[in-house]
Amino acid sequence: MLDEKSDKSQYRWDPFQKEWIIYAPKRNLRPFQGKNFKKEPKKTWTCPFCPDAPEGSGKWVVKQLPNRFASLDETKHFSIEKIMGSFKKTAPNYGKCEVILYSQDHDASFGTLEHQNIIALIKMWQERFAAIKNMKDMKYIFIMENRGKEIGNSMTHPHGQIFSFPFIPPKIEKEYLAFKQYNKEKNSCILCDILKEEQNEKNELKNGGNSRIVCENDDFLAIIPYYAHWAFEIHIISKRHFRSLIEITETEIESLAQIMKKIVQKYDALHGDGNIMPYVMAMHNSPVNTKENSENLFHFHIEYYTPFRGKEKLKFLAGVELGTGTMICDALPELNAKIMRELST
Repeated sequence: MLDEKSDKSQYRWDPFQKEWIIYAPKRNLRPFQGKNFKKEPKKTWTCPFCPDAPEGSGKWVVKQLPNRFASLDETKHFSIEKIMGSFKKTAPNYGKCEVILYSQDHDASFGTLEHQNIIALIKMWQERFAAIKNMKDMKYIFIMENRGKEIGNSMTHPHGQIFSFPFIPPKIEKEYLAFKQYNKEKNSCILCDILKEEQNEKNELKNGGNSRIVCENDDFLAIIPYYAHWAFEIHIISKRHFRSLIEITETEIESLAQIMKKIVQKYDALHGDGNIMPYVMAMHNSPVNTKENSENLFHFHIEYYTPFRGKEKLKFLAGVELGTGTMICDALPELNAKIMRELST
C-alpha cells in the first residue's frame, strides 16, 4: 500500500512531451521555513544549517552537504524499464542532490555577502562540478538557487543546490541543439553573436537609449534578453566563449562575483523597503560526458527569473502558459532594462 511516507522515488517518461519527470514523494516531508518578501526573525532552533546545528557546525565560509530530502539517489543505476504492451516507461531515480551553504549567517543573502565569500562560493561550485563530472554516468550538472517562499524555498538560511542528472534536461537540450545548429549554419556561436549585437545597439543609442543591457564589467554582460520570458529576467553572459565554470580564469571569477552580487542587489533595490526579491538563479554550464566534440560549442551563462512584475504584483503561470507552453510577458525588455540600470545599489 502506497502512502505519503513510502519512498517510491523514480523517473517516469512522458510520451507526449518526450521528457523524464522526477517523482519524489518523500520531499513532502521536508521542514518548511520559507522567506517572504519581508525579513523574518531568526529561528535557530528550526534551522539545521546554523552553526549551532549539526549540519552547520564547524568553522567554514561555504559548505557542501548532501540533501537529506533528495529527489535523486546516487546509489541507484539509471536503467530504463518498459512495461510490455504499454506506453509506460520508468527508471530508477539515479542522480545526485547537494546543498551548498553560502554563509554561517542565517540572516545573510547573496546580496549581502562579502566579495571574498562569493569568491569562495564560486570556487566551491567549481570543485563540486569537477568532482561530479568524474561520475561518468552523469550528463548534466545543474547549479541553482531558489530564493524566497514565493519560489518554494523551504529553508531561509542562505543556500543553493546542485542537481546532477544521467540525461540532459529538456531546456538545456534545446539550448545545446541551438548552439550546434547555429554553429553548423553560421560557423559561429549564437550567444557570442547576441553579445556583439547587444553591445553594438548600445553604442548606437544615445545615452544607452533602449538598450537591454543592465550592467557589465570586463568579463561579463548582464541583460534582459530580447526574448525574455519573465518581466525582469536577467542573463549574465561571459564575454569570452567558454563552456563551463571549471574553465573560468581567476580574473573572471573576480568579475563574476562582482556582477552576480550587483544583479541581486539591483533586484532587492527594485523591490525596495529593504526586503529581498524572490528569484531562481539557474547556472547553465555545458552537458558533460556526452562523448561529443560539440560540448565546447556551449556558451556559459547564468539566468535569473523572478515572478515579480511590479510592486505587490507576482506573475503566476496560468491557462495559456500551463496549457500551451506559450509564455505571456508583462513588459518589454527594453523598458525594464532601463529601470534596472537606473537603480542604485
